[in-house]
Amino acid sequence: MPLLFKTEENMVETTIIKEKKRDIYSSFHSQNYSSKFFFKSILHHVISLEVYENNNSDGISFETICSNVPKSIGSRSSIQAILNDALKSDIFFKFQSKKDKRIKNYYLSETYFDLINKWIKKEESYFLNRNGG
Repeated sequence: MPLLFKTEENMVETTIIKEKKRDIYSSFHSQNYSSKFFFKSILHHVISLEVYENNNSDGISFETICSNVPKSIGSRSSIQAILNDALKSDIFFKFQSKKDKRIKNYYLSETYFDLINKWIKKEESYFLNRNGG
């Protein structure tokens, strides 16, 4: 039996859910391929977050991405295809590792880094509003 009671808390959560859905759906209609890419699939999303997390260090290798992303989200070949698409679209860049010259690491483009930072700030605002901040 579904929960049918409405409280002020439920209304805030419902507003957040509607806003998040609107952001995701509107990205598919965006003229900006980077916006589409970020929400294209859960695999695109987590790969972007993996690269973002390591962007200011030595980047992140294909092997590390593959070991971090659960197999149920995406296979090695799917990860490679997404990385290649990101490289072709100038969303990611690939450079030789400073620590091991045999390894190439992925980094975000400056514009994609900014796009994710804006997304993070928007996410923060959802939770600040949710928690009365």
